[in-house]
Amino acid sequence: MWIRRLIWAGALTAALLFQITNNNYLGQFLTALCIVLPLLSLALSLPGMLRCHLTLSADPASLDRGGKAQWAVEIDTWGSLPIARLTLRLTEENLLTGQLQRAKLKLTGVARRRPARADAVTDHCGLLELRAERARVCDYLGLFSLRLPDPAPARLLCRPIPAQAEAPHIPEGMGARPVAQNAARRGPGEDYELREYRPGDPMRSVHWKLSSKWDELIVKERGETVTPLPLLTLDRFGTPEALDELLDRAAGMSRALLSVQRPHAVLWLDGAGEPQLHPVSDEREYRLLLTALLTGPAGETGPTLDDHPELLGAGVPAFRIHISAGEGGVSHG
Repeated sequence: MWIRRLIWAGALTAALLFQITNNNYLGQFLTALCIVLPLLSLALSLPGMLRCHLTLSADPASLDRGGKAQWAVEIDTWGSLPIARLTLRLTEENLLTGQLQRAKLKLTGVARRRPARADAVTDHCGLLELRAERARVCDYLGLFSLRLPDPAPARLLCRPIPAQAEAPHIPEGMGARPVAQNAARRGPGEDYELREYRPGDPMRSVHWKLSSKWDELIVKERGETVTPLPLLTLDRFGTPEALDELLDRAAGMSRALLSVQRPHAVLWLDGAGEPQLHPVSDEREYRLLLTALLTGPAGETGPTLDDHPELLGAGVPAFRIHISAGEGGVSHG
């Protein structure tokens, strides 16, 4: 743009010198032309420049790792004349591995709603995010530009490829389950919970024996039956290649358990060391699990679940299936 402005300034200076040295109509015409042309270009370009906005999308929105996908940058403007020139910077980030890809995009003669496309890098698992920054649109002579607001980012889920796995034999009653908040108030074998009386509760639900003991009305409320779930665990950190192998095995084991209609739970620690527990009993919950697993960040090193035995179902019968990368990637017991 600055080169074009210098060229225009040089042309205007030359026209003015010509008019001074040659006092005729041609000099006046050239000077007026150098002044009017930028204004005319701006007047024709400004409606489309002011109403131009960008939309980012992914096609498809989800695919297996290594598949072919494209980002689309859709330009929506106003009027029948095309946009002369549009420049922006695209940043693709893998939210799991932190890998970045940057590129500059320059478009000329952009018609209304004509999408520009770029290939997505799907070499590794993760939730890919495309951001557009520093978007500027220029007039027809390239002398004036307008900064466009950054569009909402687009996301693409690059799923693991489930490895072949067989569901292990899990003894009945083995699993991992949360402990009720008022477990200390529940007797052995009881399938109800205890709470304080609230107006409107039926009198037949009052636990009279405990009420007389605690000197307040205690109500029995039927509790939900909690089925113990096998616990699928993984330490979600490593190089991108190791994460691919780890997630392939985790997805394969989860699908193997679903194929024999065995609900389960998946546990890992996120980058901040916070536990993430996701139950999986159907395809919808499996898809939610993949989205949570692939949303990062995951570094090359991190905390392990073995350092937190309280998260592994201490005190209750547990059947743990641990997934790791490398040899001996699946262990259970």
